Amino acid sequence: MASASTLYGKAASNYRAAKTLLDYASGDEEQLNMAGFHLQQAVEFAMKYLLEQDGVEYPRTHDIDQLIRIANEGKVDLLLTEYIEDHAEMFSQWEAKSRYILDYSIEQKKIERALKAVDEYLTAIADEEKRQIATAEAPEETEGAEENQVPPMDAED
Repeated sequence: MASASTLYGKAASNYRAAKTLLDYASGDEEQLNMAGFHLQQAVEFAMKYLLEQDGVEYPRTHDIDQLIRIANEGKVDLLLTEYIEDHAEMFSQWEAKSRYILDYSIEQKKIERALKAVDEYLTAIADEEKRQIATAEAPEETEGAEENQVPPMDAED
């Protein structure tokens, strides 16, 4: 499980919060709005995590489109899914509107679809990180394995 001490960990925690809120929402607009807020936070923290991994600085912002632009300028692959990229503005609106506009409500079906997309996005990031770790460790394992191999037995002994 991801540690909340990293931005990826915060993304995963926000995803789990959104999932829990949706599981118990029963159509409650306030809970649906909070689920939307946490989904936006999950996407934001995941993007900031990837930017930090590549050493790219970013301003204090909740704007998903702005983070995408910063990544593009810094040539950082955010591993964006089509859904996340196409709905960047929607996620950004959920962050502010769900907290500050009293009569704002997010439809449950939109939350359900976004929840699936954010899960796929976070999984893609985790899978890529595992792949990079395995690739980085592979040469070390090969070298170590060669050094630790038992030499062949001499037929004459």
